[in-house]
Parts: sequence; structure tokens; C-alpha cells
Amino acid sequence: MRIPLDRESPTPLYSQIAAFIRTGIESHTLPAGMRLPAIRKLASELGVNRITVETAYAELEAAGLVAARVGSGTFILPPFPAYIAGKGGHDILSPDGISFRNTNDAPWPHWQQGVLDRFSHLPAKPAIPLNTHHPDTHIISLNSGNSDPALFPLDEVRASLRDTLRQEGTAAGEYADMAGYMPLRRTISHVLADQGIPAAVEDIIITSGSQQALALITQLLTVPGDTVVIEAPSYADGMDLFRVRGLNILQIPMDAEGMRADLLEEALQQHAPKFIFTMPNFHNPTGMCMSGQRRRQLVQIAAAHGVPLVEDDFVGDLRYEGHAQPALKALAARGACFYMGTFSKMLMPGLRVGYMVAEGPVRDLLIRCKRLHDISSSGVIQRALYRFVSVGRHRTHLARSCSIYRKRRDALLEGIAAHLPHGITVAPVTGGLFAWCTLPPDLSATALEQAAFKRGVAIAAGTAFFLNPAEGDRFIRLNFTPHPPDVLRDAMRKLGEACNDIQKGGAA
Repeated sequence: MRIPLDRESPTPLYSQIAAFIRTGIESHTLPAGMRLPAIRKLASELGVNRITVETAYAELEAAGLVAARVGSGTFILPPFPAYIAGKGGHDILSPDGISFRNTNDAPWPHWQQGVLDRFSHLPAKPAIPLNTHHPDTHIISLNSGNSDPALFPLDEVRASLRDTLRQEGTAAGEYADMAGYMPLRRTISHVLADQGIPAAVEDIIITSGSQQALALITQLLTVPGDTVVIEAPSYADGMDLFRVRGLNILQIPMDAEGMRADLLEEALQQHAPKFIFTMPNFHNPTGMCMSGQRRRQLVQIAAAHGVPLVEDDFVGDLRYEGHAQPALKALAARGACFYMGTFSKMLMPGLRVGYMVAEGPVRDLLIRCKRLHDISSSGVIQRALYRFVSVGRHRTHLARSCSIYRKRRDALLEGIAAHLPHGITVAPVTGGLFAWCTLPPDLSATALEQAAFKRGVAIAAGTAFFLNPAEGDRFIRLNFTPHPPDVLRDAMRKLGEACNDIQKGGAA
């Protein structure tokens, strides 16, 4: 390898050698996999000390450009694309949707590639957006998991924050109790009791949303390689959490009453799962409500096999018709079921306040794990929320929200009937946020998601909610709560046009 060296330059010789090889790697004149000359051989050819070449190679290895293999030599590594950062560079998209930067800047350290490899099973881009409204105001977003922020009692929450800071001063800025602010926990206990859910104050743990509650339970009950049982389809971010933990995920199909009890029984006989995760009330993504009989079967089967239940009741109180079914927590023996809830869907997602009910010795372990995660949830927010939430106020806000969302649900269903092709069926929508639609054989959810976006509507393809995405390509999920009836009817008109585009071959 002929490397021009300027021995009069103030730049050290090892830096000149490293810079020459780096330029060759970045310009692809030195291809990935090529073996660099042996250190002794190159030092002899260049007339330099062996240490000089060793230092140059070490600099290249630290930059992630080469790797030394004992007994084999030093080899040029495949290019490791840097995440896009700042301005400049040429943007490219990898197949899984991550944006990278193709640039001549120094690459990221090679260990970062190892981290990416370890988490290659985790989707690079979340399928479901966090925000209710799309950044492009011309897009009608029906693909989020949140309710309408316009209904959030902003003025009252602002007043609660102001009163908290004025009356409690620096005390509000202290760390809250690891398990949560006791007056708020007491209020939650009263709200749950009003809904027929037993929850002693000492068994309530305040979390940063129900997602953190699920993460804490998963951390406590599982180790990589363990199995957990969920529904098919199921909550997308829950599946990603289990993937990150290295768990085996067993999906049990659903029927009109919920998770199929016969298949669950069979699965528990063949496997030894660490817990069963379920959303019995207005399930995400299907919006279905588990029947009372199925709830009792599920509790009995779990108890017979000694498997704990994890019940996520994220919108159980948003009911538009029918009668409420008892929570699994109310049917299960003490300590046999974890119960999770959140204020995000009723108040503000940004508050990030959820809670769980955990009984027995595991409760204290969960509290300890909570401290290791984030010390404690915001004391200021908890105190302000306590001032706002009461059983009476909760009922009033809930009744108002249900009345508004019921009208929006009706508008969506009317729009589906008026504008979408025959053959599209909708699961019963008796509460919650979502309408779960089954498409006819000539429509693909993936294709419809793309065609709808071109027409100005964002929907969630069912592929995001199955371990095997292909199983979800006949389904779409529509969130009707963020928009007024006229917008929903317009969205269904545009979605109908997108269906026609595909069926006519224009967007297939």
C-alpha cells in the first residue's frame, strides 16, 4: 500500500497513515472486508516505526472503520450509517424506516452497531403515533391512541397547578413518595371503589402512565426467554416492550366474547407463562368488551394454573351503551391480578399519570423497582391532580366525554355505511376509542393505509397489532374520538375514495 507521507509536516505520521486509509474507506476505493497490510510489512514499506502503524490502525479501529482479528489481521468493516444529525448530508431510509445520514463525517463508534443488532427485532419506527393530530393539518388523523385534547379541562388543571404551587410552595417540589402522593392514592381508591374495584390505598402505586406500570410488572416477573400470553391482536407498544425484554410472546386469538378460553387452557397446559396480559374493557385495538362469562372463565383458568393476570383498563369507563362488566380484579382472588389504569385518556396524556393495584409481597418490590426507574413520579403533577380529581368531578367529566364521544362514534359508523365499500364489517363499538374494521378480500390494510394517506386520512393498519403482521392485513383501526362528526364523515368519504383507488387498480 503506497501512502504518501510528508515527513516535514507537523501532522504526526500515524495520523497521516490513518487519514489516508480513512479516505480510501469512505470513498469505497478500499472495500469492506479487505485485509489491510500486516503492521510489520507496512512499517517496512513506509520506512516508519512499527509503533507508528500500530497507532494508526488503533485510531481507525476506535473510529469503527476496521477490526483486528487475532491471528488473522486487520480488516475493513462494512460502513455503519450514522443517524442523521444536524444539517447537510444525504438522507436515506433503511428498509425498516430509520432515517440515516450518508456522509463523509466520522461514523459513530462501532459498538453502536452491536446495540442495533441486539434490538433488530424491535421495529425501528413505532407504528402508532403519540400525538392525536398529524403535523400536516390537512391530514385527518384516525390512527392515534388518544382521545380529544380539546375536551381536556385545561383551565381547571391550570388552576390546580397554580393553587398547588401557591399554597404548598417548596414542599410541592420535593420528591414524592415512591409509591405516590398519599392523598391522590386515597382519591384513586375511592374512584375505583365507585366502579366496584377493590383497591386498598396501600396497594395503589402511582406510575408514569400505564405503560410504566406494565414495564415494572414485566421487569419484576420475567427474565429473557420467559413466555407471556396476550390476545391476538394486541396492544402494539406492549408487544414491543415484551420484545425488548427478550420474551417469548404467545398470542391467543379472540372471538366475540374476548380471548378464547379453550385455546388459553390449551396454551397454559403446554407452556408455563409468567403472566397473562389482557384488556377486557374496550380492547385495543378491536374495541371489544369481554363478556362476563368469559371474564370468569379467564380468572378460573389462570388460578388453576397459578398464572397471574395483568389487567389493563385504560378506557374502561368510556362506555356508550350496555352495562359494565366486573373487572377481572374484582373477580380474582386477592393478589392474583394486577390492575392498571390511567388518567391520560380522560385528562391529558402529557400529565403521564397512571396507577396500578398490586397486592402482597410483590407490591413492595414494584415500589422499589419504580424508584430505580425514575425515583418517583412528579410530585407537583400528583398534587395538582389530587386537587382536580374527586369522585364527583370524575363522574361529571366522564358523563360529558361519553356524551360527546357517543355522537362521534355514531357519525363514524354512519360514514362507514355511506361511503365505504360493501363487505367491510365493523366490530361492535359499545365504548372506548376505536372502531375495528374487517376488510373484504380485495382490500389490503397496508395498501389502504398508503392510499388513504394520499387522500388526506391517516389510519392504523392491523399489521401493527399482530406478531405476524400478515395476519393483520385484513383489518384497520379507526380512532373516532379526536374529531367532531362532520370531520369524521368527511374522513370516511375520503377513505371510501381510497378504497375505490385500490379496487380500480390505481393504488394497488
